Formats: sequence, structure tokens, C-alpha cells
Amino acid sequence: MPERILCVAMMPLDEENGPASRTRLLASVLRLASFATPLPASLPACLPACLPVLLALFLAAPLTSGLAQSVEHETSAETYDVDPSTGFRMERYRAPVPASVPGGVTLDTPAMLDQLEKGDPVLFDVFPPKGLGADPIDGQWVISEGHETLPGATWLPEVGRGHLSTEHEAYFRRNLDRLTGGDLSRDIVFFCTADCWQSWNAAKRAIDWGYSAVHWYATGTDGWAEAGGTLIEAHPLNFLDDTLASVFPEDARLFLVDADGGETAIGSVRFAVNDDGSALIDVVVEGENFSDHFLNMYPFKCLADAPEWFCYLPYPYELDNTVGPDDLTDLEYQLLFVRKAASEFGIDTWNGVYYKLSPLAEGGFEGALFDGDLTVLQAPPDDPDTRPLDLTEFFDDEAARRRFPRLLIRPSGSSR
Repeated sequence: MPERILCVAMMPLDEENGPASRTRLLASVLRLASFATPLPASLPACLPACLPVLLALFLAAPLTSGLAQSVEHETSAETYDVDPSTGFRMERYRAPVPASVPGGVTLDTPAMLDQLEKGDPVLFDVFPPKGLGADPIDGQWVISEGHETLPGATWLPEVGRGHLSTEHEAYFRRNLDRLTGGDLSRDIVFFCTADCWQSWNAAKRAIDWGYSAVHWYATGTDGWAEAGGTLIEAHPLNFLDDTLASVFPEDARLFLVDADGGETAIGSVRFAVNDDGSALIDVVVEGENFSDHFLNMYPFKCLADAPEWFCYLPYPYELDNTVGPDDLTDLEYQLLFVRKAASEFGIDTWNGVYYKLSPLAEGGFEGALFDGDLTVLQAPPDDPDTRPLDLTEFFDDEAARRRFPRLLIRPSGSSR
């Protein structure tokens, strides 16, 4: 009997001795092991202690085999649950996805980077937001959680479902047409998160509509973040008028904010929103809080009513005066300051102040103070299209000690 037990436990797993036959034999082993009578003396002394180990080894092989068979089954394209009449996934959108989309090109992250470097694809994020959906009156999306996306992407919510209402299909079609310029051969990329069928559905639907250069970035924002890529706050495209006006208010007021929350008005900015979500800006820094001073042979407007002065430094070279939801550089370059002690005779651009802007949930933007050297602005950049300040050399370690650690851009008409 002991020899039979050991032979059963050590049987190799092959086609003849498969999981089912070994399971039947295991039952016999367990029945033998459960006998109340003492084990025969002829059994090896270690067998009682070894039985749990033998059992674990016994179970490991069929479970591993079963797991491998399950993974193979799940990744086989023909086994995925898509509607046979339409070819779209109709439910359970967060689930393992196929390796490709029919008629499209699947991108991993290196291929995505290559696509961005060699061309100018139109990026569509179709992540489904949490919330109440689009307001039927003004088209603004009522969402309960924020979302981050790839720089330059347009967030089109709810266009990746298996069935689209007439309104959602129109929303998808017109924005595809508008953002590709009506060019069916334009490179376009759809993505969401990893294991997201909505991006697969959206890519397939665009292919069905005749777009011939459709790419599917299957791992989406998850893959991008995992590879160290930058994600930015996303804003869904308005459901009715196809604008991102909520990101850029038409008019806004500028304030410097001290450590106690006190605000000093310093001017205004106007945004003219373009169809692609970018905006032309017109910045005016002025007001009764400034006083005029002649420092180092140059005129400055300074906030000079405290021991630490903040003097405005207009950017001396040409800018595009264009910003996007993911690139506020031209606006930041028009909000440069130099700080100085009231007791100092001149001014030193080594003591530069740069406000790094980020959008606020309630609208407008907030700037965090970074100290750095602005003397590089004394000479024009070799390439007029470049921005010469190296922000890796700017630091926020001393921001809390500065007179105005924050800058605020508040939409006109909004309350404090």
C-alpha cells in the first residue's frame, strides 16, 4: 500500500495521466490518509510528514496547466464577447482586450512615442467619466472625479460604447471630422486606460466610417504613466458646442497672493479660445498698486509698499501668445517678476520669480512661485521659437518665505 501512495503522488502529468485521472487517484490517497487505524510499520517513517508536501506538489501541476489553458483561452481573439451583428463590445468594458483591432494598428508605448515623434497624430482619449454625463442645456460634462490624459489629447467621453445614441454618434462624428480637417487618411490614435474596450470600440467605429490610419494605444494612460510619461489634467470636450471654454475664461483678473491669503490686484488677461482648445492671450499687468521706479537704467513697475519689493519684468522678445490646456508657457512668460529688498539701490535679475501655473477645478489658474536666474533674458535666444528659461534650475524651496508665494488667475465675475 505505501508504495502505491507514493507512486500516485509522484506520477508525472502527461496526456495519459492528466489532471482528471490524477484527481481520481488523489481521492484514493486522501481516503487512505484519513484512515483512523495506525499506518503500517512498513511505511517509510517520513511519509506522514511528507503527505502535505506531496499533496501540494500534486495540486500544483494541474492548477498551473489549468491556468495556462485559461490564459490561452482568454487571449484568443475569437473567444472575446463582441456582438456578432455589429462587431462591438456591448458591456463589461473594463476587461482583457484583444491584441489588435481589425483594420487598425496597435501601438505599445515605444511605438506610440515613435508615432508622436515622426508625425502629428490626432489623439483621442475616450475614457468614460464618472458622474451625471453631459448637461442637456449647456453641454458641460458633470463629472464627479477628475481625469488625467496625454498632452495634446482631446477627451471625448462616452463615444466608445457598443451602442451610441444618435446624439453621441453625432458628437463623435463631427469632432472626428473637425479635428482631422475632414482628412480620412489623417493619423489618429484612440486610447483609454489598460484593458479598456471603449478605446477598442472607438477605433473600430472610426475604421468602419472610412478612416484609414487608425491607431489603437491599447495600454493608454496606464502604459504611458508606467513608462514615466507626463499626464495632465483633462477636460472633456463640450457635448454641444465642441469647445473647451471652461478651461479658459474669456476674461480673468490677476492677483498676487501673500502668505496670509491677502490678494493684490496686478492686472488682467483675456482668452480667445480656438476650435482645437488652445487660446490666444492678451495679458495686461498694471494697476494702482504699482509704483514706477528707475532701476539699473531701466524703468520698472514695482509693488514697493513692503520690505520686499516685487518688480514686474516684461518678457522682452516675441511670443506666440498662445496657450493650451497642457502648455501655459506663454502665459507664464508674461508673469515674470524680480524681487529686491527695499534697502537695495539697484535690482538684480538673479533674484527672478517664475510662477508655474496649473488649472483650478473651479476655473482659472494658480501659480506656484519658483526662484531662479532671469539674466539669460538679457540676450535674445538663438532660436526665436524656443523658450530660454531652464526651469530645472528654478527652485521652490524658499517660496513660503517670499512676499507673494502664489499667483492667482480668477475668472472675472467669480467670487473670492
